[in-house]
Amino acid sequence: MAIKIKFAHMADIHIGATSDPNMKGLELQTLEGAFNRCLREGVDFVIIAGDIFHVNIPDLEVVKGAVEIFKRFVDTGRKIYVVYGSHDFSPNTASIVDIIEAAGLVKRVGKPSAAGERLMPEVVKDERTGATLTGISGRRGLRERDAFEALDREGLSHLKGFRIFVFHTSLDEIKREDEKYDSMPLSLLPDGFDYYAGGHIHRIIDKVIDGKRVVYPGPLFTGWGGDLEDTVAGERRGFFVVEVGEGGGLGVEFIAMRPFEGELIRINADGRSASDVNSELAAVTRRHDLGGKVVVIKVCGELSSGKTSDVDFAAVRKGLADAGAIYVHLSRNQLRTKEFEAATIKGETNAQIEEGIFSEMSGAVKGTNERLTKSCTEVARLLLAQLRSQKLEGETQRDYDARMMAAAKTVLGIAEG
Repeated sequence: MAIKIKFAHMADIHIGATSDPNMKGLELQTLEGAFNRCLREGVDFVIIAGDIFHVNIPDLEVVKGAVEIFKRFVDTGRKIYVVYGSHDFSPNTASIVDIIEAAGLVKRVGKPSAAGERLMPEVVKDERTGATLTGISGRRGLRERDAFEALDREGLSHLKGFRIFVFHTSLDEIKREDEKYDSMPLSLLPDGFDYYAGGHIHRIIDKVIDGKRVVYPGPLFTGWGGDLEDTVAGERRGFFVVEVGEGGGLGVEFIAMRPFEGELIRINADGRSASDVNSELAAVTRRHDLGGKVVVIKVCGELSSGKTSDVDFAAVRKGLADAGAIYVHLSRNQLRTKEFEAATIKGETNAQIEEGIFSEMSGAVKGTNERLTKSCTEVARLLLAQLRSQKLEGETQRDYDARMMAAAKTVLGIAEG
């Protein structure tokens, strides 16, 4: 059967997630490799379902590299279709996605327009294939849910051809218990589309749920946090290539990209002194061949003596760099001491849980400031409330930072000066 349409589906690239020059280079090499593979596969267009960049106004060095890759691809007569991700979106300034769209390198689908009391996202028809694309962009905190609830579902039901809905949102039916981000029910996705191109969930998913073919490719490259740990531990990264046959049948293939060689080293600190942990860290370079690798060292557990600050992570980072590691990520947020144990609090609401944690941890606060030591639970609650404050419409980043700093000083009782 002849192939009618062939496209690639990427998401969550997060270009610029790290400031390390080696990782920046690997990010762009991986992106270039993915688009070169798309050309070899003969795809007609590429979909990026949000979070192209890690922030909405990223480092211009990585923007330049990405623009060069996108331009080489679109110069072949193919298109790149995108939606905002939660990292791309900006409520009151232009996003870098808007700028590269103005330059003709990408096309954002699903721009909102009113259809009476309903929302009709802009529909785009791919000239090369006749495929129909629309969607809803992601925003932080699932603020895009209002758009899903207001969709003109009747209008969307009349779309013709092969229909693709692009979105950047987690779904209740797919999210795991350990994934803390907000999600919405699958029922809010409009019916009748042939392919639902998802982003935001950092896992590979290809499922048919209630008649909907919902696909998430996961990240193309991840150089930060828990995602980096998973990549080093062997989690596959890449994108999907989708072939649509004459009869509408789908062939969906995952194309794995191996961005780097990595090694994950776990160290259990339970019942050990800080000195013991330092000795084991110092021995890492003798026991492992780390040249040319991305190295993740994960230290967790409760020290029997010493403080977490006594563990010399700076020395191990230097030792690994000297041994030829191209990048070192130290995961130590699960390392603790007996003096400062992790809080385990139950509650029915976030506010109850937060209040319980503040109360339990208050005994570990030491110092001479009477307000902070005796009323630390109240201070913590007020400070958290201030830090949750969003930017005001038209407010610059500098003014926002200054307002946050002044509010924090007021809560903490710190005099200006």
